[in-house]
Amino acid sequence: MASPRMEESREYLEKHRIIELFNNMTSQLVFHRPENPKQFMIEVIERLKEARTTQLDYPCLFDDSNVTSVFGMLDPTKRGFITLAQYKEAMSTVGVEGFDEYPNGAEADKITQETFLREARHGLKKSSATFMPIP
Repeated sequence: MASPRMEESREYLEKHRIIELFNNMTSQLVFHRPENPKQFMIEVIERLKEARTTQLDYPCLFDDSNVTSVFGMLDPTKRGFITLAQYKEAMSTVGVEGFDEYPNGAEADKITQETFLREARHGLKKSSATFMPIP
């Protein structure tokens, strides 16, 4: 059983999304491998602050071109859609949590690129916006 102090600490970390922030920072550092890691982390935090204000350009490893490439790999014959199972696996692979498991097209087992991109953007925004409270 956790002590009251440990429980208080856990709640604090969850409330302020500290673990997610450090995971995001660590991922950014490993991916970019900057010459000056401390300055890089300052810049990431500044970009997070800017994104909080503008609701745009969250620091994220995946941009639209990456997400579009993932869709293209899942739809090599250019049918214009992927299956619901492919969609769910891809969302998990790119690190999107809490995504809509039955988006537009799910009933026909045909998820379009537009739907995939919209859902991925939304999920990546939520995971990258570590200043936002968890709903």
